[in-house]
Amino acid sequence: MTTPKSTKALESYPVYAQEVRGRLENGKNDYGDASFERPIEEVVHELQAECLDLAGWGFILWSRLKGLENRLAVATAKGHCDDS
Repeated sequence: MTTPKSTKALESYPVYAQEVRGRLENGKNDYGDASFERPIEEVVHELQAECLDLAGWGFILWSRLKGLENRLAVATAKGHCDDS
């Protein structure tokens, strides 16, 4: 029986948690440990801005992957790419 994908993914969770902790530590040091006392309206606006940033970076990544996909299709059509 093969290991479920979710189990494999969860094996990397400690690395993810450590990276989140590092970001929180950096924020504490950079912003004077004030994040937990910011007015909730500011936190909401910050999260909205972060959501837009993520969407923007997602579009950039998608665009670059589309470009790679197109170049791969051209190379394959010209016989310059062997997937074996």
